[in-house]
Amino acid sequence: MIRRKRILFSTFAMLALMLACVPALPTLPSAPEPLPTFDPNSLQTAIVQTADAAATQTGLVQPPTSTPTSTPRPTHTATETPTPTFIFLLPTLTFTNTPVTIVPVSADYACQVFSQTPENNSIIARGANFDAKWEVVNVGVKEWDRNSMDYLYISGSRIHRQPLYDFEVNVAPRASVELTVSMRAPSDPGSYSTTWRIRVGSTTFCSMNLTIIVN
Repeated sequence: MIRRKRILFSTFAMLALMLACVPALPTLPSAPEPLPTFDPNSLQTAIVQTADAAATQTGLVQPPTSTPTSTPRPTHTATETPTPTFIFLLPTLTFTNTPVTIVPVSADYACQVFSQTPENNSIIARGANFDAKWEVVNVGVKEWDRNSMDYLYISGSRIHRQPLYDFEVNVAPRASVELTVSMRAPSDPGSYSTTWRIRVGSTTFCSMNLTIIVN
């Protein structure tokens, strides 16, 4: 019995010794952890964050932006092309230098010769055409009505081109009008005089006299 116990003890001792000499078996790895789920928006978020960071860094190193100031340009005034000026040469009218005082009268029709051209005894070339002009003032009481007034040749040399003219306008008291007669100098040298008057109805008044010298 005792011997049998010793054999069992020896067997267990040898088995323990053998087990101690056997290298340790590798530990089996545990089950792998599950991979994280991929978020498709995470890539876009990372790109945006990266761009914002880059823009921030760029703004820190970039020099301040200067605000452009507009400088007003000088105003150019357009120079207008000068308009050509036409000069018309008119015959010079000669008037008497003696001051004339207008003297009103109580008559219905009366006049006062204020000026005359050409002056008396002016020299006119033979056969020359010219205009005789008298500026007369109505010093009477009534108006000169153009529908009933005219002026005509009365006497003297017939150097006029037509003997009668109608009034073109009405002439109120204290107003003036210029009466013109177209004339032609004779072909023979000499002194020539002519007389004209204003007529209303059968009444004539306001003698207008002209004397020229033809050479």
